[in-house]
Amino acid sequence: MQTETSGSVFAGFKQVLRMGTLIFGLIIVILFIMIFHQHQRSAEAVRSVDHTRQVIAYIDTLRTYLLNLDNAVRKYAESQDPAHLAPGLICRPACPSAERLIALIGSDKSQAARLGPLPALQSALETGFGALQQRAKTGIHSMPRERELAGFDKSAIEQIHRILIEAGREEMNQLETREMERIRDQNLSSALLGLAGLWTGLVLLGLYRETVRLIGAGIRAEQTIRRLSLHDALTGLANRRFMHENEKHLLAGAKRSGKQLAVLAVDLDDFKSVNDRHGHAAGDEVLVASAERMKQLLRESDVIARFGGDEFVIVLGQVDDAAAAREVAGRLVESLRRPIPLAGGGTARIGASVGIAMCCAGGETLNDLLRQADAALYTAKRDGKNTCREADAST
Repeated sequence: MQTETSGSVFAGFKQVLRMGTLIFGLIIVILFIMIFHQHQRSAEAVRSVDHTRQVIAYIDTLRTYLLNLDNAVRKYAESQDPAHLAPGLICRPACPSAERLIALIGSDKSQAARLGPLPALQSALETGFGALQQRAKTGIHSMPRERELAGFDKSAIEQIHRILIEAGREEMNQLETREMERIRDQNLSSALLGLAGLWTGLVLLGLYRETVRLIGAGIRAEQTIRRLSLHDALTGLANRRFMHENEKHLLAGAKRSGKQLAVLAVDLDDFKSVNDRHGHAAGDEVLVASAERMKQLLRESDVIARFGGDEFVIVLGQVDDAAAAREVAGRLVESLRRPIPLAGGGTARIGASVGIAMCCAGGETLNDLLRQADAALYTAKRDGKNTCREADAST
């Protein structure tokens, strides 16, 4: 029987349990770290994308505001109608500013440098617009139209729009880059989770195979333990427990066949003298040799058991009558009378007395038959040994 170094095949289950717990603990910790790290990266990517979108939206708002400012001035110049200069037509509720855009961009120094001229340009435009509004309210046109619109010349507006368009294009590029980074992080996270799943699957497969191996070893160990519990360790014969566990089967088989069942109680004669003269090792040799000789005289359907010491019990499953049982008992006595060679040299001489009990006339149990066979055995010993006697049915 295969054994672990700890002395038991079942000790491997504890090792597998500890190993599995450790591995799954490590996998859970790694997965938690990966998920937490990926959550942080995803949150940062989302914040970055949202911020970029806010910047782009603010650039569009600022461009719209400046376009509205320029259009209002142009319409006023054409119609001299102060209504075109109403603040509600330019922006509401609050007008965007280049300073706010630069503050929103934050740490992006290249973008901040690109937008650097905007506050001054916007301030100049708003100052000119404010002066124009003031003159429009009073109805005074002290300056020629060209000078009134000097703060809104085409080159200034084009410069502002060029700066905003370049800034918007840069933000769009950053948005695309950050979106790609977010997608790449998601793909990486999926790959890592897939790899972790693969590791988990491999670990489960390994633990499954190890568990199957240990279960197989445990089953073999259990079978060995059961075999040892039902058989005699020295001779390999069945033992008393085996007989009692199979009592119903033995008796039922005889009843189904319509024949009789015979129980033979066999006791070796002069066995003690073998131990005294040759030692217990020689006694064990005699027991093994006697068991082999008895098995050679029996059928496969018959059962032979060692009940302890030099006491054996034989169950002849199907015999025609008591005469057939006496014939088998006589052959057993004759076989066991022959000398038994010993490994250390010399021979041992023993004999055998046999008691016979027949079944099944009524509701006998195995204990009843054993008791009857034992009584007949003692009669055989009292009558001079090396013989057999049949039990009286009334015993």
